[in-house]
Amino acid sequence: MKLIHCADIHLDSRMQTHMPERQASARNAEITKTFIRLTEYAKENGVRAVLIAGDLFDTQRTSRNTVSMVLHAISATPEVDYLYLRGNHDEALSALADQDLPQNLKLFSDQWQTVCYDDVCIHGIEITAQNACTLYDDIPLQVGRKNIVMLHGQVATQCGPDMINLQKLRGRNIQYLALGHLHTFQTETLHAGCVYCYPGCLEGRGFDECGSKGFAVLNTDARQMVPDFVPFSKRELHRVEADITGCLTNSAVYEIIKKKVAGLSCEDMVECILTGHYTVDANLLESNLQNLIAQDFYFSKVKNTSTLAIEPADYKNDISLKGEFIRLVLASDRTEEEKSVIIRTGLQALSEEDITL
Repeated sequence: MKLIHCADIHLDSRMQTHMPERQASARNAEITKTFIRLTEYAKENGVRAVLIAGDLFDTQRTSRNTVSMVLHAISATPEVDYLYLRGNHDEALSALADQDLPQNLKLFSDQWQTVCYDDVCIHGIEITAQNACTLYDDIPLQVGRKNIVMLHGQVATQCGPDMINLQKLRGRNIQYLALGHLHTFQTETLHAGCVYCYPGCLEGRGFDECGSKGFAVLNTDARQMVPDFVPFSKRELHRVEADITGCLTNSAVYEIIKKKVAGLSCEDMVECILTGHYTVDANLLESNLQNLIAQDFYFSKVKNTSTLAIEPADYKNDISLKGEFIRLVLASDRTEEEKSVIIRTGLQALSEEDITL
C-alpha cells in the first residue's frame, strides 16, 4: 500500500518575500493548485491515503474560495483518504466549521484516533497544553500490525505544546513517525525499524524556505517504511551571495550575480545578497540593479549587506556636499555599521536614487 506524507502547506498565508500584492496573490493561488496537483498525483499513482501532518491552512483568514477548492479536490478523488491533523498555525476547525466535509476527509482531534487499512494502523492526535504531557501514556498501538503515529511539533527531549518528546516514543511498537512543523525534508532514526520524518512544505513561501520542496511517499509493504522524497513544487526559491568587493558599476555587479545564478530556472524566485566592501566612488544604484535582475526570474530581490570601505583622510579637505556629509557621519558616535548604512543612504539621496534601508 502507498501513502503520501505531507505537511505545512499553509494555504492563504501572507507571503514573506515582500512581493507586490498582485504577485503575492498569484503565488498563493499557485500553492493551492500544488495541493490540488497532489490529490491528482495520489489518484494516478494508487495512493491509498494522504497524511496531512498539520498546517494545511495558515490562519483564520483562509478564503472560502480556497476552502472550496481544497474540499472539491478531495471529494474528486474518493479512492484516496485524507487524514488531517491540525497544526499550530492553521485554524482548521474555523475554516471547515460550516462546510459539508467529504467522507474521505478524516479529521483528528485532541484525543487519540486511529484509522486502519489492512495491517496498517495510523494514529494521530493534536498536541495541546492540556494533553502535552499525558498523550504518550495511552497511544493505541496495535500488536501484530504496523503502526504509524502522526504528530505536529518540534522534536524535543521534554513535553510541551508544539513539542514532541522523542524519549517517550522510543522503543514503542511504532514503525513510522509522520511529523509536521519543520519546512525542510529531513528524516532520522527513532529506534531500530522506525524513522521519523518531516516532509517539509509543498512550496517555499519566503527565502527562509529555499531548495527543493515536496512530499514523502511510503510503501507500507516494505520490510521497513523509509520515506522517498518527491520534489513537487512549481517553483524553487534560492538565496545566493555575491561579493561585490572592487565593483564600481552596476554592470560589474550584475556580471557577478549572473555567474552565481547560472543554471537556475527563470521560473524560480531568487534573493541576491550583496556582500563584501564598496567604495564611495562606486556608482551602484540598487534600484537599477533590482530592475536588471527582475528580468531574469519570476521574482527576485536584492539585499545589500556589503559595507562601506572608506578612509576618513580622503575627505578631510573635500569641500563638496558629499565630503561634508561623510565627515559629519564619521565624526558621530554611531557604530561603524550604522555609519556605513547612513552614508550609503545619504549617497543614494544625493544621487536621487530610491533609498533602500
